Amino acid sequence: MISFRPLLESDLPLLQSWLNLPHVKAAFSGPQGMTMEEVRQKYMPRIAGHEPTRPFLFLQGGVPVGYIQTYLWRDHPAYSSALQLTAESASLDLFIGEESAQGHGLGPQVLQAFLTEVIFADPAVQSCVITPLASNARACRAYEKAGFVHKRTLVHPDEPEPVQLMELLRPDAKLRA
Repeated sequence: MISFRPLLESDLPLLQSWLNLPHVKAAFSGPQGMTMEEVRQKYMPRIAGHEPTRPFLFLQGGVPVGYIQTYLWRDHPAYSSALQLTAESASLDLFIGEESAQGHGLGPQVLQAFLTEVIFADPAVQSCVITPLASNARACRAYEKAGFVHKRTLVHPDEPEPVQLMELLRPDAKLRA
């Protein structure tokens, strides 16, 4: 069973170990990984609620196996404008930290549960728009399995390489139209 809980300060050593794994560095924390001080500087404001990004751990059978975060695109106007987003849209980023949990279809399960329990629990959110690196085929497949649709591939100055713009509409969006 998948569950979520807010990231805590006491989780930072675990998070830091995950952020330095090769598969996480490639798509999430950069080629150098992150020191503990860098992790504290980046994630403590989120934990304390001083930044709009909401950080969570996801657990499988009560054991932390990965990290997921969400935010509203309106809180990142420059990026949102470059993506030409119009609806009230949220986004998310995630990685599976425990290598033993990879390759078993966990990603789509986590996505579907998080979308239901967190993102679309906010009635104002009409869609979830994500921008995985186009080269991250494993992540793109997981997003497609969770129902995301590829809209276009684009280059953004804040990203090291092209990204895929993918969107999932709120499940009841057609009923509201």
